[in-house]
Parts: sequence; structure tokens; C-alpha cells
Amino acid sequence: MTEPKTARRCSRMRRLAAIAVAATSSVGVAACGEDLNRTAPIGPQKPHGGLVTGYVTEWEVVIDQTSVRAGDVTFVIANTGSIDHEFLIVRTDLAVGAIPLEGDRFSEDNEELLVVDEIPEFMHGTVETMTVELEPGVYQVVCNIAGHYGMGMFQEFVVTA
Repeated sequence: MTEPKTARRCSRMRRLAAIAVAATSSVGVAACGEDLNRTAPIGPQKPHGGLVTGYVTEWEVVIDQTSVRAGDVTFVIANTGSIDHEFLIVRTDLAVGAIPLEGDRFSEDNEELLVVDEIPEFMHGTVETMTVELEPGVYQVVCNIAGHYGMGMFQEFVVTA
């Protein structure tokens, strides 16, 4: 008997969260030696940027949050599929999934979009990390390997001020 799709997705997200915690735990250790006598800001502080975990697989891009505040954002992305994928961050006003294709992929030089950064093609069963400074706007996170975007490998991602 196979697990329902949502159960598999939750299981994958828990594994990715564990990977993300392990990958960023050294940051917390480094902060232990920080000077505790300095004055702290008063009131709740809203962090900028953040950590986004997720995965790519046939034929979807899944991320644990679809909105973050502007700033440095770290993406920890696993390829849980059975083939290679890539992960691009594309800023565009085009509707999600509506980037025009030229053949079986879209042109990354299209004037209606800006490829901000990418995790180039990476093997199935691996995890890649990328940190990028993002400004407020609407983005899509996608795989643009031949045929993949057209098969549904995209997700909207919004960066707020």
C-alpha cells in the first residue's frame, strides 16, 4: 500500500527541515561568543530574509513558505526526484506558470523576467544550498530543464518589504 501524496510531502518536509537545521546549526554556535553586554533593541524585531526549505521532483517545485521579507534568503533544496533538476529564482510580473516557452524551455534572456540566481542542474538524491539577497517583488521558483517548466515545475514566491 502506498502513502498518500500529502503524507509523503509532509515526511519530505520534515526531513528537509532537519537538514536545514543541521546545515545552519553552526551559525548558532558561532553566536555563543557574542558580547551580551551591548544594548538590545526594544520591542519585537521582524527578521529580514530567512530560510526556505523545499524540494524538486517530477513535476513540481515545493517550498515550505511562499513569502519572506526582503533581505538575504537561504534556500535549502533537495532533489527527491529520480532525474536531475535545477532550481531558478526568477523575478517576473508574468502569472505563475505563464512564462512563454521557446520550444521545451523558456529563454532566460526574456525581457519580461530576470533570473536572479540558480542552483544549476543537480543530481537526484542530493541537497543544494543557495543564499541570495532578494528585493520586494513577485518571483517564481522553477526548473527550466527541457520540458520541466511546461510539466508544472514552478511555484510563486513573494518577497515583501
